[in-house]
Amino acid sequence: MRIITPFLILALASAFCITGQHPVADLLTGYTNIQININDQPPLPHTSYELAFLKSDLQDLTPSSSATWLLKRLLSFITSTPPSPNLTFGLNTFFTSLTSPTISSLSSSLPSICSDSDALEFRVDLLSSSSRFDLLLELQSLRVLSRFNSERSPVVKSEIGVMTDVMPIVYTVRTRNQAGTFMDDVKGVREMKELLVLGVRSGVEVLDVEAVWGEEFWGDVLDANSKSLILGSHHVPHKVITDEEAKNWAKVCEMEGRADAVKVILSCEEGGEGVDQALRCCEEQVKGRLPVVAMCLGEVGSYSRVLNKRMTPVTHPALPFVAAPGQLSAKEIMKKRVEIQPPRNYFILGRNIPYTLSPALHGRAISVTGLPDKYLKADVETLEEFVESDLFKGAAFGGTSVTIPYKQDIMKYLDEVKDEAMEIGAVNTVVVEEGGEGGQRRLVGYNTDWVGIFNPIQQRLGKGEDVGSEYYLVVGAGGAARAAAYVGKKLGFKLLFWNRTPGKLADLVESFGGEIVDSLEGISEEQREKLRVVYSSLPAGAEFVLPEELLKEDLIMFDANYKPFNTKFLEQGQKSGCVLIRGSEMFYEQGIRQFELWFGRRAPYGEMKKLVMDACVE
Repeated sequence: MRIITPFLILALASAFCITGQHPVADLLTGYTNIQININDQPPLPHTSYELAFLKSDLQDLTPSSSATWLLKRLLSFITSTPPSPNLTFGLNTFFTSLTSPTISSLSSSLPSICSDSDALEFRVDLLSSSSRFDLLLELQSLRVLSRFNSERSPVVKSEIGVMTDVMPIVYTVRTRNQAGTFMDDVKGVREMKELLVLGVRSGVEVLDVEAVWGEEFWGDVLDANSKSLILGSHHVPHKVITDEEAKNWAKVCEMEGRADAVKVILSCEEGGEGVDQALRCCEEQVKGRLPVVAMCLGEVGSYSRVLNKRMTPVTHPALPFVAAPGQLSAKEIMKKRVEIQPPRNYFILGRNIPYTLSPALHGRAISVTGLPDKYLKADVETLEEFVESDLFKGAAFGGTSVTIPYKQDIMKYLDEVKDEAMEIGAVNTVVVEEGGEGGQRRLVGYNTDWVGIFNPIQQRLGKGEDVGSEYYLVVGAGGAARAAAYVGKKLGFKLLFWNRTPGKLADLVESFGGEIVDSLEGISEEQREKLRVVYSSLPAGAEFVLPEELLKEDLIMFDANYKPFNTKFLEQGQKSGCVLIRGSEMFYEQGIRQFELWFGRRAPYGEMKKLVMDACVE
């Protein structure tokens, strides 16, 4: 795997630019094409992405400078896997429509704006800047200013690494007939297309595209795009339309299957009649194929913003004016939603769990994302004590984490157990799904322990690396070992198993394949040379270490314990220069997946990681 240092790339790029030769394209052959634009030059045809800098931005380059961070952000965007639209446009998510003519005028208010936002809308048509170079500078300024107030931001995982300080941007050019200010004559539409392509080149997370202009317009924009999520949109101001017309606009906004989400904004009667029309008609037309953002304009339509479930556009008290009539703040909307759907309770279910981090972890995530729900501890002597109580049977039950000793026994109380949980033989997450037979709730069991193992290992493997000839050693024979074996099989490794009592390993081999190792000192030369991952599920008190001959620099050593932070196993790996993964990472990764399953939205990765690391680091 080739390791690229973003700081070095930018230093080389800026050197070319400052000497006046040309903006650097093809920074990394076979890796990406980025134009570093310093002198307000036109886009180079053989580049796909673009950053703009003043020369002064590049005078004092350091690994922590804003210019370095911006390049790292763009490279991470380019090399990451596009996120799920259903989670990005998740339940109870909001983007704040920025209405200031300059980004710099928002610098003092952005902390409070970001605290209520899952994304920021960059309204090109409301900005005083008009040149593409100045717009790029404004967009990058917004990224840098919001970087330090991005508690709600999701993670960006890529070949470059893991970034948790990137606030997603919704890039919008709204025309006059669509409740915006941009000219929509022939010249204006042509300029709008160029500005949307600029959004693609800057690597925005979400590109709002007015679908009404047809494929001849948006085809060129989408052809230039490979990573941005496309929000097909249409606004109907000052006119009430029929249900059939509303459904037709929803179909148009699907953009012949090229949109990732649909946004339809209508007008309703003066008395508020038909306030649910946009959402109802869009959901009937789209039928769950894509996330839907739908509401009505004006004060009479403000309640439709409460009814809308996903990525609702909002205003904020710190902004000079609202971007659309009837806009509410995120706090106002959540207050009204609680009146419709009372808060729910989530739990950590187990026995003798006084020191569990789960309530702090999920409590922090719920608080940061502005949700009204609670996460509580259910420390019970018997499982029946919990499942027969109102905590489990009541309407306020939202779901639960499950830990020892109830991960197997909980299954018989569920309506469905997902395949991975069945194969691992344990459920650690129960999700409540609405809309069962007769409107009843359905209880679905998941296992996220394997996600907590899979994600860290995959992040450390080279992209697309073929591991089919390499070995993955699981140490131990309990529940964590089963989840680890499931991951090794899923990644395509050859499995090896070792335990101090080998008789317990037969079930693992029967379930996942692989080979039992009688002695770690006696494994074959091929297994030793091609050993890539060792996962230890043994307790820290066992003081397990590997034979010295198995240690090498590319060996991934994964310890399931999140306390203590450094076990004998990890200390041994650190001295030998091995790649280390701690149980703390497994813990917050599996917890992040739990949050997404319960709440149907992306989790505040950085905040959840920080809470766990603060608790675990000695």
